[in-house]
Amino acid sequence: MIDAEEHRRGGRDSVSGAFHALGLTQGSLLKEEYDLSTHSHHSGWVIGAAVVDIRELTVVNMNHGFETGDEVLKDTVVALERACPKAKVVRVHSDAFAVLLGPMSEQKIQPSLKQTLRSALRQNARLPVEYSIGLLELTIVAPSHWQLLGPLVWAECERALVLARRAPSDEVLRRKIVLEGGIPEEAMSGR
Repeated sequence: MIDAEEHRRGGRDSVSGAFHALGLTQGSLLKEEYDLSTHSHHSGWVIGAAVVDIRELTVVNMNHGFETGDEVLKDTVVALERACPKAKVVRVHSDAFAVLLGPMSEQKIQPSLKQTLRSALRQNARLPVEYSIGLLELTIVAPSHWQLLGPLVWAECERALVLARRAPSDEVLRRKIVLEGGIPEEAMSGR
């Protein structure tokens, strides 16, 4: 319970060193990104994500042991953080990470990022491991609160990862979610 609360507060995963998924889905990991961007962007809140999955990590664990598998996880996070130094790297599930490129990262999602990440991952690899990489640009129109963002970002990262595994592409998956929860102007004026 203490670990879960620490993760919700933005603590890092003890094995990989990435932010824990609970910080994204239940915590305040995106609060600063929301505060920084929603006051100046009327077309929607935008975040980029590079979703990176270690393929066959189970085989690494079987052939080399769990300690080596844990080192592969750590090496992956180090490589992702070096390639995108101001991004937030989140462990979205056991063998996959999302590199979140919000306004604070000062980096935009673009097709060339995939090659940059592949190079960084190869340079930092202990073992010859393969990766699936998906690129996502997510726009959320009219989010009413920062707490809505994390679960939506996580779900869209999962979608991008599934697509990257099924049909690898160097293109950026562009998704837009419109939240129509605003109060219409006529209701505010009493009409």
